[in-house]
Amino acid sequence: MKRFIIILSIFLMLPSFLFSGAEDTTKQFYEKLYKELERDLENGTALEKINAIHYMASLRKYRFVRPLSRELLRGLDDPLYRKMAAFDPYVKSAIAHALGEIGRKEALESLTKALEIVGKIIEEERTKIEQQKAKAQQTKSPELFFERNEIGPALLSDEYTYPTSADTAWSIADDFKKFIAIDPKDEWMQVRMKGYNYVNVAFFIIQAIGNIRAQEGVDAIIPYLSHPYKDLRLSTALALAKIGSLKALEALEKRYQEEKDDQVKARIAFAILFNDNTRGQYYRALLQYLRHPDHRVRYDVASAFRELAFGEAYYDLSDAFLIEDNPQVKKVLQQAIYNAYMDNMFPPNPLLDTGPQRIWIHGDPYAPKEKK
Repeated sequence: MKRFIIILSIFLMLPSFLFSGAEDTTKQFYEKLYKELERDLENGTALEKINAIHYMASLRKYRFVRPLSRELLRGLDDPLYRKMAAFDPYVKSAIAHALGEIGRKEALESLTKALEIVGKIIEEERTKIEQQKAKAQQTKSPELFFERNEIGPALLSDEYTYPTSADTAWSIADDFKKFIAIDPKDEWMQVRMKGYNYVNVAFFIIQAIGNIRAQEGVDAIIPYLSHPYKDLRLSTALALAKIGSLKALEALEKRYQEEKDDQVKARIAFAILFNDNTRGQYYRALLQYLRHPDHRVRYDVASAFRELAFGEAYYDLSDAFLIEDNPQVKKVLQQAIYNAYMDNMFPPNPLLDTGPQRIWIHGDPYAPKEKK
């Protein structure tokens, strides 16, 4: 009996030794991987950097915050560095995105500083193009100017035989004018073909600050609510919605009264309702934008209702779905209708939900179906 107990004890202890070895092997593998990623981030080529950054974003390890923060600021304020592929806006945008995915408050300082530098770069480019336009107007020059006022990448035609279509977007057109053809083996060309610019970098930095959701980030991004470029105003509204402080809400309400673009107004209305769903004037504004002639505005509004899941909007969403002709908007509307339907089935519970209560409709609404 004693021998049996000893043998049994050995068999019971054997798996722990096996798993212990496997655990050590796993730790060694990941430790080696992390060091390789950090090495490529600091000293690799542009494509090696991008690969490392994407890995870091997916792994979301806190140890990557400092190396990513250093690389984000590295060479950002040097015009010579900015011409190199390893410091291209495509690389910087990826770094900002990765810091947002990790979501640590420690990255705020570098993100804020980078946003300040990038803001100056954007303003310098904007001032330069305005001066060129004014000069061309005075001299009656036929020269065309393309302002880099939107986020990339360039939209390329799938039906065109060559790597890029004849109507290549402004974001990369100037960079390739001096070349006869594009070399697919050239790293600089591969990176520039992505079509990213410093509006992209600012966009992803603002997005990252919103993902971190720290109150300290509000002051850095509020000025971009009134930026001349629409894409940055849209990104800022969404970031402030995620942070959701009282200061952010006050800035959003103030900007809503001044904003002229309907898409931005719709995004701001969503940002306010996302944090305080009792402000009915913004809910009514979103309902009106469901009938907007611009499909981009309708897409934003449909996305807003999908996230808000307001049961009382069910019938308005259903009516909008029946007359919608854009397939992307219809898809989002279907998701919004389902979320509204579920909100009616399972309304907020005042005993469990401490936030503002929504008005909801009773019954079992009939979900609309597209006619075949």
